[in-house]
Amino acid sequence: MAIAFVSYLIISLDEIIAIPTQSPPIISVGNIHPKTIAFVGDIMLDRGVEYLIGKNDVFYPFEKISPFLNEFDFAFGNLEGPIVRKTKAFPDESLMFCFEKETINGLISANFSVVSLANNHTLGMGKEGLNETKELLTENKIGFVGDPLSCSEDFILEKDDLVFLAFDRTLRGCEDKELINTIKSIRIKNPDKFLITNLHWGVEYELKSNASLQQELAHQIIDAGADLIIGSHPHVVQEIEKYQDRLIFYSLGNFIFDQYFSTNTQQSLAVGLEIYPNELVYKIYPLQSHLAQPALMEQTEAKKFLEELSERSAKDLSSEIKTGIIRIEKQLDS
Repeated sequence: MAIAFVSYLIISLDEIIAIPTQSPPIISVGNIHPKTIAFVGDIMLDRGVEYLIGKNDVFYPFEKISPFLNEFDFAFGNLEGPIVRKTKAFPDESLMFCFEKETINGLISANFSVVSLANNHTLGMGKEGLNETKELLTENKIGFVGDPLSCSEDFILEKDDLVFLAFDRTLRGCEDKELINTIKSIRIKNPDKFLITNLHWGVEYELKSNASLQQELAHQIIDAGADLIIGSHPHVVQEIEKYQDRLIFYSLGNFIFDQYFSTNTQQSLAVGLEIYPNELVYKIYPLQSHLAQPALMEQTEAKKFLEELSERSAKDLSSEIKTGIIRIEKQLDS
């Protein structure tokens, strides 16, 4: 059965924006503890990040954010490159990435149990490197979803009552029609499961999503049966939209990256999703990165960030975004 959603506003900013030393607040409903997922943006562990890991250790990029992410059942992010047993030294200006196999320990420390491989960098070491990435992730009990060139049903991930899908729209290997048909087919086979779709798309460094590249496709994806869209690739945070009572986070920005050249590329979002039997609670956590170490923003900066995000997002979400929380009631269609 399809699920319909109605949203409404709750709670003040001080109650829901955590300072870095605090755990993310979880709303309890009676004695029911929700399923909780943290979504973050692009994870790139080569180039300048690799240099900092070399000076410190594989836990360095995750050091400040790990306590926060470990308060959730698990974390999900977009892995922007292959993890291999023998890396290659690409030139500093190269857009080809590969990560040392030991970096998996950093992901584990930060509670990542699902990553997306559907992006324009996971083929940095060819198909062999992509296969090796899958082998290493599997050995370390980290699930993966998506493919850089395909949008078939072969690359979905089912986890309990959740279905994860991920598609890359930058390499043009996966066309919109095939993508939509895949989602429709998965929805028919999983009528009662929550479909989470990660999209690698859009124009880099643009704070607003692109109408033809993102918005039109996002609406088609929701119409096809997706319950949530999480975007990546633009390297900055883009707006949030509610369409057919589902949420679209067009881009969460860089989670871990070495793009130190602007404020926007060093700010990102973590989205905390709490799933209850009768409702969904989305919490929006602004992150500030310094030398490839993301951390929760302090309250004053977080409040300003959310105000600016609300101004470029859908008007019907403006108040909720400013508070940092959107609560959605689930109702079965009659």
